Amino acid sequence: MELVENFDIKQIEKIVKNDLKDKDISKMIDQDTEKNNEIMFIEGPPTMNGIPHAGHLRGRVFKDLWYRYNVLSGNKVIFNAGWDTQGLPVELQAEKELGIENGKGDIASTEDIEKLVSECKNIVQKYHAKWVEVDDLLGMSFNQENAYWTYKDEFIEKEWELMRKAFENGIMTEGFRVVAYCPSCQTSLSHSEVNQGYDMVKDPSLYYKVKLADEDKFLIVWTTMPFTLVTDAMVGLNPKEEYVEVKVEEETWIVGKTRLEEFMNEVKIEEYEIERTFLGTEMEGKKYIHPLLDEIPKLAEIAKQDNYHVAVAEDFVDVNAGSGLVHLSPANGE
Repeated sequence: MELVENFDIKQIEKIVKNDLKDKDISKMIDQDTEKNNEIMFIEGPPTMNGIPHAGHLRGRVFKDLWYRYNVLSGNKVIFNAGWDTQGLPVELQAEKELGIENGKGDIASTEDIEKLVSECKNIVQKYHAKWVEVDDLLGMSFNQENAYWTYKDEFIEKEWELMRKAFENGIMTEGFRVVAYCPSCQTSLSHSEVNQGYDMVKDPSLYYKVKLADEDKFLIVWTTMPFTLVTDAMVGLNPKEEYVEVKVEEETWIVGKTRLEEFMNEVKIEEYEIERTFLGTEMEGKKYIHPLLDEIPKLAEIAKQDNYHVAVAEDFVDVNAGSGLVHLSPANGE
């Protein structure tokens, strides 16, 4: 291979590509009898709904450096490419191409489904060609001939087979968890998919009070999601922070000491008196009466449970926001 006198990255790239174009490097490595230790790289496949961007290219270069390092270290590396051709990103791109504006609500017939599937495959093939072209320009070492495709029957059937075996061996178990759901897409959403549409907005929060079941005192609770109040289960306080009992007219309120002054300014209360200061851990386990107890069917029955409508002391409670006491509704989030 000829070396250039002056540093010219484009010229160097051209010379290297010309030198390698007639050489089957992968075959040479595969036939090397000294490479006996076989290891396999499982490619975390890119989604076939767009062309590669700088972040993709960086990741692929890192992968190829790992491959080259292991080959030069004497290993025989199975380095197959992989393509993620299923899931929400490809479907959304297909809907956009077909002019579907209302999500799955516009897909009513078998013919509509077939059109969507066909368009998904068209998109996959279109972007796959671009990705392979970019891999070639990068000099990636992937084995494209043995690449796996997530939409192919043999891949899907193998996944189901592995899941069945995992279930039979007790590795995979059945349970319940709260997940985000998209009514338009008619599917659950991963954290990354939810974050794609995340936006910081100003939204009203709500203060409300709940009376302790065995004391003539009220917890002043704060929530940024008033719509979850119907499934309220607990009120959280920080065990290591100070709280105060405050006399407001004829009632005793419990508020975080750090936020007391700002809270009173927010609710426009000028006259109040601090009666006692204590740590949040003191409230652990105390039951309270939900303000909508008689309005929500069966809530009074559920409230009889020892671990329902109860104050809990947890380190994650932020005393620098709201009232220092937060509404907790596990049914509406993790």
